[in-house]
Amino acid sequence: MEKSKFTKKLCGTLSFMLAIIMIFGSVAVPTASAVEFKASYIQQIEGLGSNYESYLDSSKMFKLPEGVSANEEISVIITVDDTALMDTYEGTDKTMSFTQYATQSEDAVAIRKMISEKKAKILASLDKENISYSTGEEYSSLLAGFEIIIKAGDFEATCKSLDKGMNAIVGEVYNTCETELVENTVNVFDTGIFDSSKSGYDGSGMVVAVLDTGLDSNHTAFSTDNFTSKTLGLTYKDVAKVIDDTAASRLVAGLSVDDVYVNEKVPYGFDYADNDPDVYSTHNNHGTHVAGVIVGNDDTIRGVAPNAQVVPMKIFSDVVDTSRTAWILAALEDCVVLGVDVINMSIGTACGFSRETDEEAVGGIYDKIREAGISMVVAASNSFSSAYGSEANGNLGLTSNPDTGTVGSPSTYEGTMSVASIAGAET
Repeated sequence: MEKSKFTKKLCGTLSFMLAIIMIFGSVAVPTASAVEFKASYIQQIEGLGSNYESYLDSSKMFKLPEGVSANEEISVIITVDDTALMDTYEGTDKTMSFTQYATQSEDAVAIRKMISEKKAKILASLDKENISYSTGEEYSSLLAGFEIIIKAGDFEATCKSLDKGMNAIVGEVYNTCETELVENTVNVFDTGIFDSSKSGYDGSGMVVAVLDTGLDSNHTAFSTDNFTSKTLGLTYKDVAKVIDDTAASRLVAGLSVDDVYVNEKVPYGFDYADNDPDVYSTHNNHGTHVAGVIVGNDDTIRGVAPNAQVVPMKIFSDVVDTSRTAWILAALEDCVVLGVDVINMSIGTACGFSRETDEEAVGGIYDKIREAGISMVVAASNSFSSAYGSEANGNLGLTSNPDTGTVGSPSTYEGTMSVASIAGAET
């Protein structure tokens, strides 16, 4: 692949790509680094001459990796404005809940109209340049923008079509986690799940969204026969009120509450990877495993919050064994619109970044979720140690560099809680 496919060189006026590594996290190395392009930056560097690279801050700015094939399809999230509903909501008197504001206010109508108009303008520009694309998700709650799928070789030309202040973020690709049973003899059931029966809390009235591979809602652990809560955090009527304002409804025309509502235990479910309301995974039960640990209850298992409701948001595809940033963002948008209490995400990239390098376009999204009053719980990592697999050192780190921690993003972001499990022993 020619280098010119991924670097902007002098052609009349100088313009080049500002690429910022913004890792959303994956349990394996992604196929391409996440990149943010700031359209306003072009004007700042015009006339600098051919030696523009000397002006780059190498700690923040990188070229798109040369190993990415020009014909490779990439998911690009374009933010068209700095104002999203979460931002404008902060300026209100908050007499309305955010869910009401996002679904009933004039501001919500105006922002969605603005996004549609700017999206149409950008797509018209791409059509004029004969750039092939397909459209994906749309966002308005946590960010104002939309997704397109393009060839990597067209990324540079796509960025040039953006107006000042717009950003283009190349989404990550995520691999699925593998479920592995471990032995833990510290205050746990035989299943290995923490015994919360004496805590005084059983999850009643709480709604937990699980962003994962999906859910087998027919499993007895999620049956209403074992669900005894007298308080529901999310009802059929609640879902019906907001269904038309969800990202899911924009993915499936005519989507109704009956499509996504399973029962009182599972009041909402949607597949954001394959764009349908069927959250059953054809080949990976990790999401069911995670949901069982959190809210499951039957003769075999008891979760830590057996009377909480679960909202399965499937972000891993049945077609490809990965997830995209775009799908995760759509699911997070709907978590806010539905007003869930807790979000669980068992994904992460080892040695993840935190506030100094993650940039507001990513870390700020998680900050907004926390500001909405939602607890976001994210897996710390799945990689054990950065020295694991070292034949020379027997899986051990070097004495000269003993820091082998692999805590992963997005669990390292300020707006999330990083959690992990260990195999403990009673003393």
